[in-house]
Amino acid sequence: MGKVTKQELVTLEYLSKTILSGSRPYELEILKHFLNSEVIYVDQMKQEFQEVYGYEVDLMSFENAIEVLKGKFVSKEDEYKKYCHIDIIDYDEKRTLQRLKSFAERLQHIEFNKQINDIIEVGLKRYREKYSINQVENIPFVLYEKYSRRDVSLLMNCGKDLSSTMYGMKRIDDDVFIFVTYHKEESSDDKNYVDGKPDYADAFEDNMIFRWDSQMGRGIDSSYVADVLTAPRKHLFVKKSDAEAYFYYMGQFNVIEVEPARKKDNNGKERDIVKFQMKMHHTVREDLLRYLQSKIKKEKVKAG
Repeated sequence: MGKVTKQELVTLEYLSKTILSGSRPYELEILKHFLNSEVIYVDQMKQEFQEVYGYEVDLMSFENAIEVLKGKFVSKEDEYKKYCHIDIIDYDEKRTLQRLKSFAERLQHIEFNKQINDIIEVGLKRYREKYSINQVENIPFVLYEKYSRRDVSLLMNCGKDLSSTMYGMKRIDDDVFIFVTYHKEESSDDKNYVDGKPDYADAFEDNMIFRWDSQMGRGIDSSYVADVLTAPRKHLFVKKSDAEAYFYYMGQFNVIEVEPARKKDNNGKERDIVKFQMKMHHTVREDLLRYLQSKIKKEKVKAG
């Protein structure tokens, strides 16, 4: 492999973390155009998207993609300091995207150019194969595809990576997201469950009904519960176990029943919780449901 400079390495690292998943095409298409063009006109991109993808550019997402390419899609200040100098793009009031001179010079380096091309090619291939099919009810998620919390932050135009705050439940404007690990980690001591991971009764009753418990200490009158109940759009993401990094998007749901309850924590103290009964908008695919419900095979440790 040819040598790359420190700035080139940082640029490749950032792009691999943020857009290689291919969950949306905006950043990738901008980069693709910048391989051979110094200037991109937004109106031109809008027309091309209509021709290539068959839908109109969502301007809010497109403008968010520009901010992503400025190195701003991070979760911590030290990350921003690291990535804010990737120097790829500028955007002016005339709705024109300009390739920065520094990025154009880096593209002259064979190895850097090759790796940027690889990111674009792989990302767009993933998008075409997994995410470009009709999305459900005009939302940026495809039923039963896999997403990381970082992907959800990106697709919801959060402006930064909110992964570290997306545990259990996250409200983002008019959308609420429920993240569930179907098989909880078992405690290895005499506690009821692993610290920080209570044994919530989260499970599909059948292909339509899902039961979910709120976090401990979140009662029926809490703002936490209100965030779930009042969100116009409610989304469920499920992964089988903590061994998996990505969640399956199970679709939207309606809350059909809520019931206050109590549950003991690891200290034996009873805490408020709320038991939710949810009805999915779509019947859950049978093979995926069986996979999630099947028991986890534990590997036996061989004696050395």
